[in-house]
Amino acid sequence: MAGADLSPEQRDQIDDFLGSPLKYPPEFKNWLSDWLSHNIPDIPVSQLLGYKGTLAHNQIVNDAESVDSSWGPERTWIDLPSEGPVVSGLADGTYFVAWGLKCGRGGTGGATCRMGPGVNGEDPSWYTEFQATDPDAPVWRAAVLTVANDDNNEIRALYYYDLGGGATAQFEQRWMTVLRIT
Repeated sequence: MAGADLSPEQRDQIDDFLGSPLKYPPEFKNWLSDWLSHNIPDIPVSQLLGYKGTLAHNQIVNDAESVDSSWGPERTWIDLPSEGPVVSGLADGTYFVAWGLKCGRGGTGGATCRMGPGVNGEDPSWYTEFQATDPDAPVWRAAVLTVANDDNNEIRALYYYDLGGGATAQFEQRWMTVLRIT
């Protein structure tokens, strides 16, 4: 080994020099910047501080929300008072989105409830559905969604309910996970 012939003092000098780029000679700095500009190193994107383009985003909302006929219009996509889940600031691209919720015991009658991801303010194209006659049943779904809004996209959970002659519908344990795939 080449390092085995160095004294401890020499090793300390080398460590000090390599640990202080300001001590490098100008010729070496010029050569290094030129070499790096022509031989760009592969850096795993996960090592870039602040890069969030391919990270998974997850949000869980545990608040139970009951809605009835006085809350708002039935059979339209709405947001609940405790909004979410919502993931914003997404870059343009294609995302794998999974979402789900549980039909709470607060729902009554033949109420039908839906949850789906709305992209940039649009109504959901995909959704999951449950009926109040099957309380405590968790439901989930997944889809691949493409977003394009100048790298400022939002995927927000929206809700739809049809009381079907019942008194209330209840949304519980709502969650959504978003993962960029391209």
